[in-house]
Amino acid sequence: TEAQAADPLDGTAWELAFYRKTAPIPGSTITLSFSDGEVSGSAGCNTYGGAYQVDGSEISISQLYFTEMACMDPDGVMEQEGTYMGYLGEAYRFELSDDQLLLYWTPQETLTFVPGG
Repeated sequence: TEAQAADPLDGTAWELAFYRKTAPIPGSTITLSFSDGEVSGSAGCNTYGGAYQVDGSEISISQLYFTEMACMDPDGVMEQEGTYMGYLGEAYRFELSDDQLLLYWTPQETLTFVPGG
């Protein structure tokens, strides 16, 4: 359909492999799904959602919200979650291939996702 051609992310689901060059804390899983202009997923502790728009290779993610549970385990998961949500909200460009999705929040720094979620 035309919508899918304009939005190659629609209907895809991903799992975070790296932020910057760092893998998520063992025992935590961060996911990201795209559907009908909405993002959703798990930030490792809390679930989140928001809106997104794509224009060519540009992306904007806005109106992010998340549940407000506190997780003690694994250690550091809350800091990781805050970092991830910050980067996600600043994403402005994406690169999509069969086996990965890169979201850039600076010209050199990415969130790297692999299929999953």
